[in-house]
Amino acid sequence: MPLNENVILLDIEGTITSISFVKDTLFPYVSTVLEDYIEKHWNDESFQQDLELLRAQAVIDSNVEGFVPISSGNDHNAKKSVINNVLWQMKYDKKTTALKQLQGHIWKDGYESGLLKGHLYEDVLPVLNKLTDLGKKIYTYSSGSTEAQEYLFQYSMYGDVSSIFSKYFDTKMGPKGSETSYINIANEINVNCSDILFLTDVVAEAEAAIKAGCNSILLARPGNAPLDFEKSSKFRIIKTLDELLKIQ
Repeated sequence: MPLNENVILLDIEGTITSISFVKDTLFPYVSTVLEDYIEKHWNDESFQQDLELLRAQAVIDSNVEGFVPISSGNDHNAKKSVINNVLWQMKYDKKTTALKQLQGHIWKDGYESGLLKGHLYEDVLPVLNKLTDLGKKIYTYSSGSTEAQEYLFQYSMYGDVSSIFSKYFDTKMGPKGSETSYINIANEINVNCSDILFLTDVVAEAEAAIKAGCNSILLARPGNAPLDFEKSSKFRIIKTLDELLKIQ
């Protein structure tokens, strides 16, 4: 079948970059440097904005079991409470905008220092370049902040490849499992949902995109969680992006 959609919307983790890169490299990096980063940047305007978001999220999370509160003030105890709250959110893989924004800023330091290089599967760039040549617009939608997405591509293992992407979207558009999020993205780029093809490794996200009126294809990459046969059977499943070109 032809690839009729003009917009290719890409999940990142498990779709164009490996889950192991995120779980085994990016997340541990944050945990390792978190205390030093907070001490160094505590008075920076950008960190104070991150802190404001973290404190607002803490109010929302206050009734969650095991919640780790954030102290007021600027003393050692306040800093320690922020560290503990961030580590708590990371332990439970929370997708809050507050956490993702802070992680993105910490990763920025890592990328700029050369300690981090964004991983991309080897099939990604050739296929995205070909799709761009065919007139397709490439966007990303990830739980990671838009800044974190841009850094991954700007400091990738293949150099700066950020120019391939027209725009990045994160959870400010809404949760990835909500159909409204995909409608918001369509409105943001001024296209109909039916003109969007969303690629992801998560069935619930694909289902949400379909409900919104988009089309969706599932990725079954090595190291990804196994796809539920019953739930995924209604979707086209591919192992690499090369297979997109085979349906032209």
